[in-house]
Amino acid sequence: MTDIQPQPQAPAAACFCVIAHAVTPADRERISKSIDYAREIGDLQALPLLLLQLTGRCPARA
Repeated sequence: MTDIQPQPQAPAAACFCVIAHAVTPADRERISKSIDYAREIGDLQALPLLLLQLTGRCPARA
């Protein structure tokens, strides 16, 4: 019987944009929760920055 070792997954590419974009599903979940919280407390200044992290072109997501 051969022991087959799982191959390590390649790490997600890092975003080096001025506004760091969500690259992994965990990043998207964290930002989504931050958007919910900003809406809950009425932080209207945080919302555009958080939305930019989820949208826009990013070389790391290409």
